[in-house]
Amino acid sequence: MNRPKLSHPAALALLAGLALLPGIAPAGNGTVLRASDVTVKIEGESTLHAWQATASSVSVSAGIHAGESLSAAVKDHGLDGLALVLDVDSLKSTEGGGMDKNMWNAFEADKFPKIQFNMKSYRLEGQTVTAQGDLSMHGQTKAVTLSGFADIKGNKLAIKGVYLMKMSDFGIKPPVMMFGTIRTSDPVKIYFGFKLND
Repeated sequence: MNRPKLSHPAALALLAGLALLPGIAPAGNGTVLRASDVTVKIEGESTLHAWQATASSVSVSAGIHAGESLSAAVKDHGLDGLALVLDVDSLKSTEGGGMDKNMWNAFEADKFPKIQFNMKSYRLEGQTVTAQGDLSMHGQTKAVTLSGFADIKGNKLAIKGVYLMKMSDFGIKPPVMMFGTIRTSDPVKIYFGFKLND
């Protein structure tokens, strides 16, 4: 697989922060990076007020070539592998258990328990990176464009970004409560962020 050469910290952020794949491990005897401060949050509106849901189960992994530091990987060839996988049923809202159950039902978490993104290409402008790839949820996969921001200091990389989407684009019916008297809006914002170090 041909991989573009990384020449800027933000390019690593794009790879580390926006590629959502199940369990990729570094090739050969590569080094697995440590992830911390992982956050994924969804924000939306309803006929009553704004709401948000935060995921408590998000796994992140990334790898670099054996014997190379994170900063060197940024300058040279990038990552051997990376992954971020979110468990839908770990999403908990500010509205409590009733909203949570409606949200899980809307996502059909029992049938489609994961949300993931597979990056195919990216563009770098300053510290802003834009990725094209496939976003999968609710049994559907769509080509999307995501943006992120990176900050790298020494052997630590911090990334953050936001993606605007409509739930209906993935066949998801926006959750309702109180026998349909409270309805959530179709558009939502997905905020993501985490740190990596070697």
